[in-house]
Amino acid sequence: MISREHTQEALSLAYVHALAGRAGLNIAAKPIFDYGIDGYFYRVKMRGRERVETGTPVRFQMKASVDWEHEEEHVVYDLEARAHRTIAERDPGDVMTILILLCLPRDEVQWLTGSETEMYLRQCCYWYRTEDPPTDNVSTKRIRIPRSNVLTPDSLQGIMTLAREEALAGR
Repeated sequence: MISREHTQEALSLAYVHALAGRAGLNIAAKPIFDYGIDGYFYRVKMRGRERVETGTPVRFQMKASVDWEHEEEHVVYDLEARAHRTIAERDPGDVMTILILLCLPRDEVQWLTGSETEMYLRQCCYWYRTEDPPTDNVSTKRIRIPRSNVLTPDSLQGIMTLAREEALAGR
């Protein structure tokens, strides 16, 4: 049996793949050498009679956890300091990088259920982007993700549009 952490990772990857597919985006996930980035989203367009990746990609890092909480209008999560540095550190011309957090129920039995007619993967994913500088903390950095940042097919399309606009503006 795989570890609890690998189960969480598998669920987060499945969740993000499903959302990207529904949003009509291509996803390149889990590079062989993981230096903090878990994957990229790409828009796809028709060129003649073939589909090709196009536009500005968005990099993402995925996390899945039961150690999160709602605090009014935010999801509060203690992100590893290394992970915060990965999503916060930007060089000129870098593509947008977001964190995707799958918030799972504490009870492992509730994570995923399925039947002949449906499958439930509980809770949801939130996306987070920081304008803060990379943290100097050694272990964790507490982040507050607006609860309105639920990752959905529509929000993924909005993120892709924002990344393109920022790339065109030279940010």
